[in-house]
Amino acid sequence: MHNVRKLILVLVCLIPVLCFSQEKIEREKRVDEKAVPKAAIEWLYDAFEEIKKPKWYQEFFESGYSFEAKFFKDGRYFSVEFDSLGIIQDVEIEIPFDEIQPEVQKNLTAYWEETYTDFKLIKIQRQYSGEPDDLEDFFDENEVENILEQYEIEYIGKEKDGDEQIWEATFDAQGKFISKRVVIVRIMDNLIF
Repeated sequence: MHNVRKLILVLVCLIPVLCFSQEKIEREKRVDEKAVPKAAIEWLYDAFEEIKKPKWYQEFFESGYSFEAKFFKDGRYFSVEFDSLGIIQDVEIEIPFDEIQPEVQKNLTAYWEETYTDFKLIKIQRQYSGEPDDLEDFFDENEVENILEQYEIEYIGKEKDGDEQIWEATFDAQGKFISKRVVIVRIMDNLIF
């Protein structure tokens, strides 16, 4: 009975930590295409037939790892993430803030002004996700059916009663806040793209 009480006490203490732990700790390393699951390679070249020699990375994070292809196309940086089995997760395209529709810009700016005393944008990515076939059709044939569009934005923000931190936040297609987490950068381990 005493051990059961200890276990319950430990769980009660850990649940808030597990539920509210919103940190992004990641490390990536460059890998040869031979190390990438075949499904990921096939999907990438089907969806983006004209790309040549994307850079492949294996990204390690809190709960496992994934693979990521990075390349430059049509004047934009693309990042295509696959799970450890090679199943497409999402495609992110880096864009400037002024490319976002004015109403969406207004919603994003209102969120930052309400939440922080000061903020500075680092990187904005338009993120597309959906079923593998739908995503492939979107990029290969411009079919928009069943595609979820969001924004993933990295920025430095100083909370009203906190320190300045780097944040990664997700916003919906209208610029409404969905979630955020602190980015913990391990400078020696990360590669700049």
